[in-house]
Amino acid sequence: MHAQDVVTEIIAEAILDFVKRVCECERLKEIHAKDLELAKVADEVTAAISEGREGVFGPVAVKIQKKFLGRREIKALLFGKEVDVDTLLSEVSKAKSRAAWIANDCSDHALIESLYKYEDRYLIEVVQRNFEKFKYVCLGRNPEIDFGDAPPHVVGGVKKGISSYLSHGVSS
Repeated sequence: MHAQDVVTEIIAEAILDFVKRVCECERLKEIHAKDLELAKVADEVTAAISEGREGVFGPVAVKIQKKFLGRREIKALLFGKEVDVDTLLSEVSKAKSRAAWIANDCSDHALIESLYKYEDRYLIEVVQRNFEKFKYVCLGRNPEIDFGDAPPHVVGGVKKGISSYLSHGVSS
């Protein structure tokens, strides 16, 4: 085996691992879509409850009912289902935690950073330039990668890594 073939294999393994991580993150975003949606309005919902203000905030509706002697009762709907305020606040808190975890572990930077250990600037440039295209692999599609001026070992390794992912029937 020639040195270039060895390096091509290393790049292929790196791309295979990278694509697996990208697809896992896409799957997590899909599984936790409701949490991500709820996390976007978390601060508004919390403020509305603490201020006793009605409103609709994405998947949450807050209603204030006047009670006897000026007391108020807060009613909440979460994704169309009535929940008490404690349950709502608990769900908001969990959603914020999950969203922060996904945002941290699945950020473009965090995913690309996993390739830094290979110390191949061409590999990193190809991945950065085509980041969104790598998500197509998760759907079982072979993306059109713009390789720019990447050397043959990077081109071959990237193609082989993608092909390896697709041929093993790994899906999101």
